[in-house]
Amino acid sequence: MATQRITIAKVGGLAADVARLLLQEWSAARRSTDPDEWGGEQWPPEVRRQADSFAEGLRTHALALPVVYFIEWADLWSMGDLFHRWLTPPGQPRPPTIHADRFEIFGYAWPDDGRLAEHLSTAGPQQWEESDWFVSRLSEAIEAWEHVVDRATLIVLREVVGGLTMDEEVLASLDHVPDWLSEIRTDGQGPINPAGTPTPAG
Repeated sequence: MATQRITIAKVGGLAADVARLLLQEWSAARRSTDPDEWGGEQWPPEVRRQADSFAEGLRTHALALPVVYFIEWADLWSMGDLFHRWLTPPGQPRPPTIHADRFEIFGYAWPDDGRLAEHLSTAGPQQWEESDWFVSRLSEAIEAWEHVVDRATLIVLREVVGGLTMDEEVLASLDHVPDWLSEIRTDGQGPINPAGTPTPAG
């Protein structure tokens, strides 16, 4: 379990073809066939560098076509098996996967005769709401512009930034203002204090 940023993007057309081929090539460069143990050291350094660059480029150009769906959110709980589980319809191989230095990257080619949508439709309520979020947002990505975009690559990024976040940590955070917020000044009068009024400078 980890604190992580999850990204889902849907890229259409010729760009989708290029992205799919890159992900397949990088995935195939993995130096292990163990289905249960995954880590960045299983990929050559140059592949990890290229994959991280690809992921950051996708995020930088998230609002530029042919990216037709893009969403990011904080997940403070989920384990890494969430991604393979919901990106692998029954009877299908695991999606192209790369563990780079910064990102874990997963790809899925669409259309797929409805296999992924059907798989997601069987999910039902999950034990953890974070899993519900992931399933729901994958479904949104499939549906986005589906009547216009005839082929696409779904790309999922996972960026782990810390360990599991406990309820107690969340509750404790509610009682203080973080530095990035408390240092903001308004009208030259100083930062806002917890009462909602500017703190006099000086």
